[in-house]
Amino acid sequence: MDECVFCRIIKGEEKAEVIRKTGNFIVIKDINPQAAIHFLIVPTTHIKDVSGITDELWKEVKDIAILLAREKSAKGFKLIHNAGDAASIPHMQVHFLADVTSERAL
Repeated sequence: MDECVFCRIIKGEEKAEVIRKTGNFIVIKDINPQAAIHFLIVPTTHIKDVSGITDELWKEVKDIAILLAREKSAKGFKLIHNAGDAASIPHMQVHFLADVTSERAL
């Protein structure tokens, strides 16, 4: 099976607009934004969904989201994670959406 698109992005084999990197996560700009600010927080290790993440890593997702909101002077933000069959790509990703308008609300 071919590696997923996020694994290829993490390895530098596929292009993405990288916003931030930590030891455990990469933050990239969503290619189909649903808000004024729409990033994906993706673990650098292939984790299928939230069922495979530790409490420590989940806390890091929260910390990254708060930092992104401050850096972008966001008026508000939401985090969305799709698991199992609801996920379009079988690699955990948390959508960070900030300054969502009623026309572009998920």
